[in-house]
Amino acid sequence: MNTSGKKLNKGFTLLEITATLMIIGMLSGLAGLYITNVIGAYALHQEHKEAAQKARFVINRLVNEFIHITKVHEGTENSISFESRFNNMEDTLIEFNKNTIKINHVVFADQVHDLTLRYLKSPDAFDKVSSNEEIWGNVWEKESTAIQFDISFSMQPYVRWERPSHIITIKNITAVPRFIIKSN
Repeated sequence: MNTSGKKLNKGFTLLEITATLMIIGMLSGLAGLYITNVIGAYALHQEHKEAAQKARFVINRLVNEFIHITKVHEGTENSISFESRFNNMEDTLIEFNKNTIKINHVVFADQVHDLTLRYLKSPDAFDKVSSNEEIWGNVWEKESTAIQFDISFSMQPYVRWERPSHIITIKNITAVPRFIIKSN
């Protein structure tokens, strides 16, 4: 029997249990948001890494093709037809159309947002830079000696949050054919 007049507390009240569960719920929600943001940042980092690797691969291949040119048949803003030491002096066609780059009509790269080819107008064109004269043209001319290109890649958005797509652009990549044979 309790003779001291004090009441013995042998458990938690409903109010204490409810408050504890609410605090645990809020902490869990904050932890969930943090983990979700970390996963989203990781996925975005992976997308950037893959796009950078793809860009590096495509650019290296195009530069390698261009430096081994021996003779250009025709060059425009979106395509170039040439003979190359890289392909055993066979004709090669590189073209950009509908977000793809094709080499000899076979898809080489997709998700390409833009590819623009420009051609040095003449061997002494760099002497004209100070005069603000345009040294790059949109077609390959008989006197052209270098190829410059800009390329942009579209990154697919992370599907869960439906972010808008990102575009990575690399500009003014110049390749000078080493083995070009000038025709008279």
